[in-house]
Amino acid sequence: MTPRKMQVNGTLLGLPIKGQEAVLDGFWRHELDLNTTLLVYVHGMHSNFYRSKLKKELMRHCVGQGYDLLSFNTRGAEGAVAYERFTDCLADIETVLNFGASRGYKRFALIGHSTGCQKITYYQAMRQDKRVCALIDLAPGDDYAIWRRDIGKRADYWLKKAHALVRERKGDTLLPAECLGFTAKRFLSVADPTKLESKIFNYAGPLTHFSRVTAPTLVLFGSEEEYACIPVEKMGDILKNKSSSAHFTFHTIPGADHGFHGQEKQTARYMYTWLKSVCEKRG
Repeated sequence: MTPRKMQVNGTLLGLPIKGQEAVLDGFWRHELDLNTTLLVYVHGMHSNFYRSKLKKELMRHCVGQGYDLLSFNTRGAEGAVAYERFTDCLADIETVLNFGASRGYKRFALIGHSTGCQKITYYQAMRQDKRVCALIDLAPGDDYAIWRRDIGKRADYWLKKAHALVRERKGDTLLPAECLGFTAKRFLSVADPTKLESKIFNYAGPLTHFSRVTAPTLVLFGSEEEYACIPVEKMGDILKNKSSSAHFTFHTIPGADHGFHGQEKQTARYMYTWLKSVCEKRG
């Protein structure tokens, strides 16, 4: 049989969010004869829909693997992360999935990198979206633990300062770089252990939202993960014990760091092999 010749297209998008004055920029790489599964890539903190060699590697080879891919900016892209409201990710992701469904896609795999992992996990935990056939978490870090480790003895001071600003209705005040350069309100979202975002991948906590996800889940870390506050292998054990997925996989990419630099091809290859093993079984 002669293999079908692929005609590949790439489309820059601006997706309006229903009922809100916001537009999500993105790039949709697809065959002209669309595949049935769309991969949706959610970037990490301070990033965007195109930065990183890993995104580009996934985009270059997705159609050859039988998938199309849409990478988009959340409302927290680049500098906007300082002001974003974490829970807006529900509408952001839903907007992209609804766009895909309107184009005829039947299944979606959510891919999150770093803070993008918090967002896709929160989305699926809350929505239990049956269209989602898989989640891939790339380096899901514990933002609360990372921040406290990096700032050290000044952590409690800045936590109290941020709370005071919010009480004084000055929550939009920008804090210094040691507080991530966020507004006081946004800073508390990751620095206050009682807040939703800080709890989603707090490895010392109950991981309630992660435990609600039943879709097949792949967690990938680099062996040289620089943001790990506990050994990567221990993080994998914790997630495995908390997962409710019947198809949970934890894997470490040798030689890779938080951004999987230098190991993009190996990482993409592993992801696509895993996706075929779980998405195709689900029909």
